[in-house]
Amino acid sequence: MNKTPDAVRLFQVTDSHCYASDDSRLTWTDMPIYPNLSLRAMLAHLSAEAQGYSALLLTGDLAQEEIPATYQRINALLNTFPLPVYTIPGNHDIPQMMQENLNGNVTMPEHVTVGLWHLLLLDTHADGKPDGRLTEAQFERFEQQLMTLPENHFAAIFMHHHPVPIDSEWMDVMGLQQKTYFWNLIEHFPQVKVVFNGHIHQEFNGKHEYADGRIVAVHGTPATCVQMKPVRKNIEFDHTKPAWRDIALLADGSVETRVYYLPFAVHADAINSI
Repeated sequence: MNKTPDAVRLFQVTDSHCYASDDSRLTWTDMPIYPNLSLRAMLAHLSAEAQGYSALLLTGDLAQEEIPATYQRINALLNTFPLPVYTIPGNHDIPQMMQENLNGNVTMPEHVTVGLWHLLLLDTHADGKPDGRLTEAQFERFEQQLMTLPENHFAAIFMHHHPVPIDSEWMDVMGLQQKTYFWNLIEHFPQVKVVFNGHIHQEFNGKHEYADGRIVAVHGTPATCVQMKPVRKNIEFDHTKPAWRDIALLADGSVETRVYYLPFAVHADAINSI
């Protein structure tokens, strides 16, 4: 994607599903996936491209093995990255454990301002649930954040779970559960231009359209580990090339974004070469 002047440029990566050990293989697919190696390869590639970017957004499911050692390993990897890293929990994560073991370059903010743009990070994790939920208190804080936005500023929302259907029957039951309330709230704040999510392990480019014609774009980003085939009744694996999303938030409130894949899958023989 061309580097547009005067844009806030971001990387989004998601769903790394890491383990404490780099040589651990992902257990819920027969594909030969080593999540830590995929994340290491992704970070090495993006580090070389980071000039002109403001931050890396890591949108949930950092861990597959939800123990402190996993988050400590992820933290060590992310603290070598040359940009600030902002992260939120996914359904596979333990938020308190993240807070206790992520530090340094890695933070879990709810609101970051970069120029005219406000990055609002929503924690849709619900204990013991694969789907996404926001508590009443979270919605209240979210509304308060929206109310503080200047009229001539813009907002991009980052969350783990998808807030619109993606036409994948097995995955759509695990999206954000309060979609109607979410979109009704945003309706009153035209500064919100776009939502980015993870969780779905596939690329998705959709929208929510209001009765007055206003459109809020919704972009789902594939994983750094295994990808799923879109528009399926049941889960079907696609390929193992790690993905990231390149985001440009422009000064006029418009958004340019594109998904990229590393041109190779990462296997066990790469443990000592990345």
